[in-house]
Amino acid sequence: MFFRFSILILFSVFFISCNQYDNGPIHLDDEKELISFQFEQEFNSSLSETVVGVIHGSTIRLTIPDVIDTKSLIATFEYEGEAIYVNDELQESGITQNDFSKPIIYEVHAENGSVKTYDIKVILLPDVQSKVPHIYINTDENAPIDSNEEYVWADIEIEGKGVYDDFQGRTKIRGRGNDSWNQPKKPYKLKLDSKASLLGLLPEKKWILRSNYRAESLMLDAVAFRMASLLDMPYTQHAIPVDITINGEYVGSYIFTEQKEAKENRINVVDGGLYLNLDVYMHKPPGLFYSDYFDLPVMIRYPKLDEVSPTELASELSRIKSDFHIMEEPIADNSFPDNNYLDNIDIDEFVNYMIVYNLSLNQEINHPKSTYMHKHKDGKYKMGPVWDFDWAFGYNSQTNTHFNNPNQSLLLEGDMIGDVFFSRIMEDPVVQTRYKERWEEFKNEKYAELITYIMDYTETISESYDLDYAVWGQGVGSVDLAAQQIINWLNVRVQYMDVYVSEL
Repeated sequence: MFFRFSILILFSVFFISCNQYDNGPIHLDDEKELISFQFEQEFNSSLSETVVGVIHGSTIRLTIPDVIDTKSLIATFEYEGEAIYVNDELQESGITQNDFSKPIIYEVHAENGSVKTYDIKVILLPDVQSKVPHIYINTDENAPIDSNEEYVWADIEIEGKGVYDDFQGRTKIRGRGNDSWNQPKKPYKLKLDSKASLLGLLPEKKWILRSNYRAESLMLDAVAFRMASLLDMPYTQHAIPVDITINGEYVGSYIFTEQKEAKENRINVVDGGLYLNLDVYMHKPPGLFYSDYFDLPVMIRYPKLDEVSPTELASELSRIKSDFHIMEEPIADNSFPDNNYLDNIDIDEFVNYMIVYNLSLNQEINHPKSTYMHKHKDGKYKMGPVWDFDWAFGYNSQTNTHFNNPNQSLLLEGDMIGDVFFSRIMEDPVVQTRYKERWEEFKNEKYAELITYIMDYTETISESYDLDYAVWGQGVGSVDLAAQQIINWLNVRVQYMDVYVSEL
């Protein structure tokens, strides 16, 4: 009896072992992912429409009107895995109710016991109607825009709000910028499939969406661009406030503006002229070089050397470097300013440029960064267009605030490359005299217009500002307060400018 029982046990073990060997070891799945997440109107009577969540990695964002009670919402979702839990409570799609008025984490459990977590962020948007145009962008197959180099295709629709023409079309979109691309609120570049006039601007393919993430007022670029236009600087960008929704997610208030490029409808130096960018973030060869005398980092934006044949590239690069050398040499020479250096650089545009940068305290030119020059064929070098004022208006990188130190000098009088070059030109008594004259003209005839522009812009973006603040929480929470900060700071800065010119 005992013998037969032992044989039975051995046979059972043998059978199980063989079965495992034949079919392989038991495998538990590792799949654990939320595929979709939304609040459907069918299960949430307080909603007027279904709100679809946008999944960014391990974060899911949903934007709903702030009049909705978020303490008892029911989510519907699709997932891969064994089960979903919130605080150890099993979740059932379209059934389980949760309090979304506070941070909430969904845990997706796999068969093998591993877990993936998702932070659910419900953003309450003010129940307002923004006055500014709204741009809707839907990428093909909801592809993420996660590169500032690679484009993705998308449909674009612009709601002009009765102020501008509506528009529908196809575009490519990618991120843009260096430091700004690393911020939570991303800037973008659009490239339409064909030229079009958008928001009343001259027709072209390429357009820029400035994110204004650092700007408490969402209007620092706009104010600086207005300074330049009041000084009649050529090729100054326009600043049109817009709201942006990407793949169903409202992403904030942006500035819509032209791409800085050499085109007939943009920076029109296509007569054989030059368009250059002085920037320590040198990239995109082959049009890169350091100047002979001031070691300025020069990127050739036009002509486009990547379109020049290899046999002509060296000679074309040499020609442009030589032309820049001719402009730069007399500025560095011991005979400066008593030489012919003004034969090659436009004194009026230099002065206009320096007034914009001094009044706004944009110290980017000290590095230099985002500093542009252009010239027509056989013409003089001109500064501009003006660009990138995130770090202007008394910006303090430690506190991430603007409107500090309104009496600070623009040029640092140190050994930074841009500082040395621009300070050198400012030593010329002829430049100083013209600077004084131009400043007095601007202060007496144009400054009041600038303040009026700020107040009008503030009224225009009022509701858009509230929406943006609800999403990003950047700034002071009130566009009126932010605008007053700009005006107060500028009023003190004007007094500084008066002292500055009196000491030239």
